[in-house]
Amino acid sequence: MSKRNRIGSAGALQVSGGAAVKMRFFQTDQGQGLCEFMVDYRQAAVPERFYYADYCDVQRARSGFGLLFGKLVAGTSKLRTKIEIDFPQEMFVKQLWASTKDFYKVVQTIAEKMHFPTVADVEDTDKVQTFRANNVFIGAWGEEAVMDFYYISPREMHYAQFQQRVDAGLEPVIRVLMSTGLLFEFLEKCRHHIESLPEIQVSPMEVR
Repeated sequence: MSKRNRIGSAGALQVSGGAAVKMRFFQTDQGQGLCEFMVDYRQAAVPERFYYADYCDVQRARSGFGLLFGKLVAGTSKLRTKIEIDFPQEMFVKQLWASTKDFYKVVQTIAEKMHFPTVADVEDTDKVQTFRANNVFIGAWGEEAVMDFYYISPREMHYAQFQQRVDAGLEPVIRVLMSTGLLFEFLEKCRHHIESLPEIQVSPMEVR
């Protein structure tokens, strides 16, 4: 999966090599300076933190969306632990959701064969850890799935803009392991939010 973002910047065309975040600087015909970058997750470091989840939820937050993953006490609907990953709205739509358009159908086919059970009336827990991310790699192989969360900080984009750097740091946040059935449940919950959102206008952080 890769993506391209645009941010205001100026300079001549430059392209990096070997970095996870590759950038090039250019100007439009109207003289507007832009920076275009792509994320190549094959070059990204695997997050050192791991979490296995058998529960998920997606909730609107004050700033974007809260992606919730939890571990249930075996045989119950009570959460043992939970993590929350805050994800900005624009990247939720243009990176997380946009990157799963074709992948969604594949996951759906696998999940339907698994007959993954739903869980109702989940009892919450106060054992919670919170993270911030704005990029995610999502993959599945058979009944196993993974979500690797990353963060590109405003500081990185600031120096990229003013120093005309050809790459930016991609900070590993956390890897969430789950069944493909749970991944489909997660994508379904994302879809419900996507359908309720107004169309997001083009901005200086346009993901293509």
